Amino acid sequence: MITESVQQVLTVLYPLYKEEVYQRREQMMRLTVIGSLGLITMLFAFLLSPYKAQLTSFDTVFILLASLIWCGLFCGLIFQQQYRHRQAKQVLVQLEQALGFYEEGLVEEHQALYPHGWKTAWLSDRTGILYFTSLCSLAVLFLLALLCS
Repeated sequence: MITESVQQVLTVLYPLYKEEVYQRREQMMRLTVIGSLGLITMLFAFLLSPYKAQLTSFDTVFILLASLIWCGLFCGLIFQQQYRHRQAKQVLVQLEQALGFYEEGLVEEHQALYPHGWKTAWLSDRTGILYFTSLCSLAVLFLLALLCS
């Protein structure tokens, strides 16, 4: 059993880490949207440009590199947020365990407050793959448009 002072510390830390987990996920979504909008803007600006036929090979390489750097930057930022999200989620689960959220009888007899599977559900979270796939797919579309024109 934990002492009352430890219980107080845990109850203060728990909402902070819960908020941290939500903020990191929201940040990853926001970065994906901003990166995607940038790539979509590049794609439409290129496709609608009357000067696309006049691009030199230097111009093409320069634009190609700029779009790859843009995509890579946002993928790197998302990866960083994903790593921090996983760390915060791991601590959150430890706090939930210490507070007894997975033990039966905390609120109702023979029933835990949280399902046992929640302890490890975050390990199989694949939303990061969705974020990276979205950005990379848009980058590939832009590169195809650039190289096929």
